[in-house]
Amino acid sequence: MEVEALIKAFTFFRLVNALKVSLSYFWSRVSRRVLVIGKPIALGIEPTSICNLQCPECPTGANLLKRPRGSITVEHYRAMVNQLSAHLIYLNLYIQGEPFMHPQFEELVRIAAKKKIYTSTSTNGHFIDRDRAEKVVKAGLRRIIFSLDGATQATYSVYRIGGDIEKVIAGIEHVLLAKRHLKVRFPIVVLQFLVFKHNEHELSAIRQLAYGLGVDKLEIKTAQFNDFGNGKVEPPSNILFSRYRNHMTQELKNQVYNHCWRQWHSAVVTWDGQVSPCCYDKDAEYYYGNVFRNSSGHVFGSEKDLKFKKTVLLDKGRIKMCNNCPEGRTFWL
Repeated sequence: MEVEALIKAFTFFRLVNALKVSLSYFWSRVSRRVLVIGKPIALGIEPTSICNLQCPECPTGANLLKRPRGSITVEHYRAMVNQLSAHLIYLNLYIQGEPFMHPQFEELVRIAAKKKIYTSTSTNGHFIDRDRAEKVVKAGLRRIIFSLDGATQATYSVYRIGGDIEKVIAGIEHVLLAKRHLKVRFPIVVLQFLVFKHNEHELSAIRQLAYGLGVDKLEIKTAQFNDFGNGKVEPPSNILFSRYRNHMTQELKNQVYNHCWRQWHSAVVTWDGQVSPCCYDKDAEYYYGNVFRNSSGHVFGSEKDLKFKKTVLLDKGRIKMCNNCPEGRTFWL
């Protein structure tokens, strides 16, 4: 179903651009010289950097985000989507913050959907009532991830501090009901479960809950640790559900290879227009430029962009955020 929706997002021009991006990436990997042809085929845009929860390993929740808080304006967003839509296939409406705290979130989805761009988001599920669920389904959202890291309130609230599990479950049910009422197949509803030491015992229960709700997909995901939470949560005892080698270090299981497909095919844009390499750059430390003040042609492929990509190709381990990212942890991808 997801593949079908992605295929529908392709146009001839987008296909040609995707081929250019792919070829330039593989040429850069082989030659170790940066070549950028084409524009990003995927983008993450931050509706808002504000959130209602205090998740300890999230810089927003831990109140450690260094950049300003705010929400994107519809006018800036529309201008950016219009500028990038010719080559853009996939748009993720989430970076930091809770996207549904943007009062016009459905309009953001609608603007991209009208351009036949595949839209996705990730939410904590606290701001989706029946009316809003129907609006976002009608807007054309293709994928929605609900973060639900526990099958009981006691377990759930260890990480999702300030959260209410019943509100999340109700939000999921509202979206599923809206899909049935409108007789549509999208958005794909994903229940995402981050595995920690305190909740790994509920893996079986969360599978039963997902089945009972009737979500389209259950994703069991390893958690990223940044030391924001000062040990309030711990990696799981079962190393199978951890992205790290052991419980005493944040060293990922696989070695760092000097390549990253993400750097060629995508980028992220903060609520105030800063263009950054990826979602691991929480504070836009490596930003290339501002897409609200400059055209995309001056941002993508800029000197700062090329310099970052060169470091990725020659010595990726020097970039701190890359050492905590599973992207490029296999030789071929």
